[in-house]
Formats: sequence, structure tokens, C-alpha cells
Amino acid sequence: MVGREYIELLAPAREAEHGIEAIKYGADAVYIGGPAFSARSAAGNSLEDIARLVEFAHIYNARIYVALNTILTDEELAEAEKLAWSLYKVGVDALIIQDYGLLQANLPPIALHASTQMDNRNLDKVKFWEKCGFEQVVLARETDIKSMAEIASNTNVRLETFIHGALCVSYSGQCYMSQRMLGRSANRGECGQPCRMKYSLFDADGNTIAKDKYLLSLRDFSAEKYIPEMIKAGVSTFKIEGRLKDITYVKTTVAYYRRVIDEFIIKNKGFHRMSYGISRYGFEPNLHKIFNRGLTTYNLSGKREKMANIDTPKSMGEYVGTTSLQKGSTLQIKLVDRATLANGDGFCYVDKNGELIGFRANKAQGNCIELPAGLRVQPNAKLFRNYDIRYDSAVNNDTCSRQINAQITMSEISDGFALEISDIKGDKAKVAFASKKEVAQNPQMANDNIIKTLKKCGGTPFYVTDVKIDTQNAYFFAMSTLNEWRRNLINALISNKLSAWKREPRLPMEEKLDFPSNTTDYRLNVHNSQAKKFIEQCGIDNPAWSYEREPRQKAELMRCKYCMRYELGICLKHHATEAAKYKQPLKLVGSDGTEYALAFDCNKCEMAVIGDIKKQ
Repeated sequence: MVGREYIELLAPAREAEHGIEAIKYGADAVYIGGPAFSARSAAGNSLEDIARLVEFAHIYNARIYVALNTILTDEELAEAEKLAWSLYKVGVDALIIQDYGLLQANLPPIALHASTQMDNRNLDKVKFWEKCGFEQVVLARETDIKSMAEIASNTNVRLETFIHGALCVSYSGQCYMSQRMLGRSANRGECGQPCRMKYSLFDADGNTIAKDKYLLSLRDFSAEKYIPEMIKAGVSTFKIEGRLKDITYVKTTVAYYRRVIDEFIIKNKGFHRMSYGISRYGFEPNLHKIFNRGLTTYNLSGKREKMANIDTPKSMGEYVGTTSLQKGSTLQIKLVDRATLANGDGFCYVDKNGELIGFRANKAQGNCIELPAGLRVQPNAKLFRNYDIRYDSAVNNDTCSRQINAQITMSEISDGFALEISDIKGDKAKVAFASKKEVAQNPQMANDNIIKTLKKCGGTPFYVTDVKIDTQNAYFFAMSTLNEWRRNLINALISNKLSAWKREPRLPMEEKLDFPSNTTDYRLNVHNSQAKKFIEQCGIDNPAWSYEREPRQKAELMRCKYCMRYELGICLKHHATEAAKYKQPLKLVGSDGTEYALAFDCNKCEMAVIGDIKKQ
């Protein structure tokens, strides 16, 4: 198993082309959905596309992980086992899984990663998965840096954590809201995102605390400023969320976090990149110009902060200023420092009724924009740009090259010449070419031509920093000959790299295992007979079936580190005066009139959403 000193930037891919671009821009690994059983059912990919992505990645020593992370029926378990073997055969480096039943299956000797859907929020759970033979464990998004350090100091497994993207309001794997409301299970890759819907909040006397707001909709995550601390705490893989996001998002986040991680590695001896190659691109990555609902560091510091954007679940983008005077269709804006506008930019603001209003600017000049016909924008509203046409064009039209530094040596053999290439990783290739030997009339010019031509590796995975000529005489070669030899040499090195690739094997599972849980109910997510057998072998007697298999009338549908009382300024600890205005307990009411009770554990600073199918 690769040590934690090898730092990995893990990027999302909706499809193979997104994965290839992610690697070009600096990703050390890519996670992607296979043909079935992925926690993002809308992001499936064929085996052929995954094989193409694997081949591209392995040239750079980058890895491909396939998400097989839904809970499975007994029939699906057999299909998933076959799929695992197919993925192994096309070269996938690891499987990300959730279902315990797969640990009872006949899986290939491939590394396993414990999905965040397995609810990995404490040391006991991570130690358990290490004993089960997992190479990597994806920590719960709610894990703070202090807890990361505690887990790292008591385990040897590689630790993975999210650093950017959408947040689930519930602990992952412990959300049953979508299944209850929409019949679409988050644990089976079909989440309908009820957390992004409107709700109202009432106290026990029926007083309205909040009306028709997105009370469960969290901002997006950005761990940028905490990455050095996270590496020092023992985290080795840094994961960007976003398997459903567009290519602008993928390019931007990968390029941005590549810089952050590389800066740390340069300044701190003993840490290394997982893959090889320098990425060269032509735009300045900016996290505020891509999809975001506002950014939060969530629970990383261990200190409570505002986490939600209750006005809208949509991307608001970057703040550019406040609206001012409108004359006809021309709107004047009080811009923030250095903000510039362009024709075709998209904007939005929250109006006095709490509704998100969006529009495109037909024309922009200075601090004024031309509005669509008939649109009136209220004054003194905070204006956000959620589509920057210049930035989007720059990213989409950018062509990135990622190249590994290498050297070429030309030597002389009895019937011609040989070329040898060696890259910075230490991989080599040598190819001999039968050729007549024509001594050059101008030795300096001939050698300069050889060096210049052999260095021309644009469009290949290599950047030749040096060419050495080790021959008895200076020889003349046609440029077409040197070009052909160089292409053959590069192809030989790529072939050698791919044939020499070695995957991390599956680690052994200990014989005696005790499942670290105080519950035997549906929250274990036992969905098939093999999963039940595994849990029973680990000391849990008669575990209940999953919520999806046996729905409950009354159930905890979410457990959250996010606290609605804190978010709204009525926390019993921090806002006692305001909190006293409202009688406990509180209830959440959906737009369809369904009521949900809220339970609060102030010692753990957690909130639970309880469903009991009641309508107003």
C-alpha cells in the first residue's frame, strides 16, 4: 500500500472525456461511475470508455477508481460481482463500495475503498474497515481536522477527504429523506435532493420562524485554506465532489487545487505527488466563477459556522456589487473593486420577497448593463454574477498539455543507430533503427538539427529536456526520418509504461471482526442476504433490513452536523434570548404539508429530522 506521504488529488468525472481533461490539468486520480450501481446513477459509463480512460491515466502514473457504491439487492449483488471482474480486466485500480455484501462476494484481487456512504465519521469505524482489508477510507464530510489527526495516528489505512463541492446535509449513508418523499433512494444512487426544496419552520405553538425557505440547503464546500493542516493531520487523498458537474468546473477545481497541494509539497520535505507530469494551461483558475451556492469550510476547524444558503439552492456565483439607478433598460451598479462586466454575462439577486431573480446582460459598458426588455431590478440589491462569459470561454477554449520530463540519447550501432528515452519516473525505452551513415558536411548544424527535431514532442505525454548525441561522427538525417524515429521511440515508452503498470492488490481481511455500532436498525443499510450474513458474522445479532427494503412509519430520516437553530440565530446555547421566543419542540413542514419533527443533541451538536407522515 502506498504511504500517506504520497499526496493524491482526486477528481470527479461524469464521463471519460472529463476524466482525461482532469488528468491533463493535474489530477493524480479520477473517480467515475461504471455501467451500473453508482451513487450517481445519472453518471454511468461503458467499460470501453473506462478502459480508454485507464490507459490514458496510467501513462502519468495516475489511477482510476470506479464507484460501485450503492446498496444492492440479492440479484444485483451477483451482477455487481461480474461487473467488478470486468472492471478489473480493463485495468481499473480500485473499487469504491458501500454494500457489505460485496465483502462476501468473489471479487477480483483489486483494492477496495470504503465509500463515504459507509458513514465513516469516527476512529472505530475506520479501524474496522482497515481490518476488513480496505486500502483507503473516505471520511465523512463532517470530520474536523482534530478528528482526522486522531484517526490517522491510530490507523495505517490511507485517508481520503472531500475538499470542494456540494455538501450533503445529512451524514452520508444516513439520509432516507429522498426515499420517504420521492421513492428515490440516496443509498441506491437515485437521490432526488429533497434538501434543496423549500420548507417552513414552526415552534410548538404554531408560530412561524421561517416561511418557504431552503432550510436544509447547504452552501458548497471549500477546504482551500486548510489543506496544509489536513496533510499534516494525516490525510493523503483530497477529493473534489462533482460527478454531475460540467467541464468548466472540473478544469477549474483541478487546476486550482493542484497549485495549492504542489505549493505545500515544495515547502515540506518528505511529501510527494502521486503522479507525474507538469500541466501547462492558459487561464487563471477561480473558484468563485464556477458553480457554487456560496462557500463554507463546514466543520473543518471544529468551530460552528453558518453553513446554509436558505435563499436559493442554485448557483449564485461571485458577488460583483449592489444595484443602483435604473433608467429604462439600463441598470447602474456600484461595483466592488476590480470587478469588470462583459456582454452576455449572467446575473442574479434575491428580491425583497426572497425569490432568486436571474437574467443575462445584453450589453455591458463600465458599471452599466443593458437589461432584457421589461425587466425592473430593485435598487440596493446584492448582485451576483453566476455566468462569466469571458471566463467560461477562456476555460472551454483552453488546451492543456501535461508532459513528463524526459531525456533522449542517440547512439551508434553496427548497422545504424539507436535511440533511448528515459523519463523522470525512471521508465525507459530503446529502439534500434537500421540506417546508412551519411557523415554531415556541417557537424554543428547537423547535431543542432537532431536535437531540435527530437525535442519536438508537442502533443505527446513527454517533454524532452535534453538530447545527448553519442556517435563517432556527426551524421546527416532527413527530418522525416528523425520524426518517424521519435514517434516510434515515444510509442515504445508508452507501451513499456502500460505493460509495466502494477496495481495495488486487495489487502487481506482479518478473521475476527466486531462491527462498531450500537444500533441494529435500518441505519445499518443491510439490503441483501450476504450483507446480513457479514454483519451477523461481525457480532450484530439479527440486524434489521434497510429502510429501502422495509420502510418505517416513523423513522429518523436525517442526522446532521448542520443545526437549523444555530443557522437561524435561535440556538439554545449561543442565542438564548432569541431562542426563548419560541416554544420547543420545533417542526419542519414541506411544501406538500408533510410535517417532520426536529430533534437536537446539543452535546454532540447534531440535529435529526424525524418523519412520521403527518400533514397539516
